[in-house]
Amino acid sequence: MSSDQGKHDDIVVAGILEKIEVYFGFVPKIFQVLSENPPALKAFFDKVKSIMVDDALDPLTKEFVSVGAAAGLGSAHCLRTHLEVARQLGATDEQLLLSIIIGASIAESTALSRCLRVYDDFTR
Repeated sequence: MSSDQGKHDDIVVAGILEKIEVYFGFVPKIFQVLSENPPALKAFFDKVKSIMVDDALDPLTKEFVSVGAAAGLGSAHCLRTHLEVARQLGATDEQLLLSIIIGASIAESTALSRCLRVYDDFTR
C-alpha cells in the first residue's frame, strides 16, 4: 500500500470513528476492531449509517428493536451497547426490560416452533 493510500485510510477511519462516537457516545468494540481493515470498516459503517438515518422509525424505537434483537441472539456486547444508547435517548428501565423480554420470547418461540415441528413430524 502506498503512503498516500495509508494516509487516506487513516483519515477515513478517523472520520468514521468520530461519527460513531457522536452517535453512540463511545466507539463500540466492533468498530474499533474493524478499523484495522478500513474497507471493511467503511462497508459496515455505510450499512449501519443507512439504517440509522432512515426516519421510518425514531432513534429510540430503533434502539428498542436493537435491544430485543441482541437479547434474542444472546449477544451480551451488543445488548450492553444498545442498552446504553437507549438509556441516553431516554429509555426507562421498564422499557428496556420489556424490550429484552420480547426479544428473548421471540427467540424462545422460534426454538420451540422448530423443535415442535420436528417432533410433530416424528410422532406422526
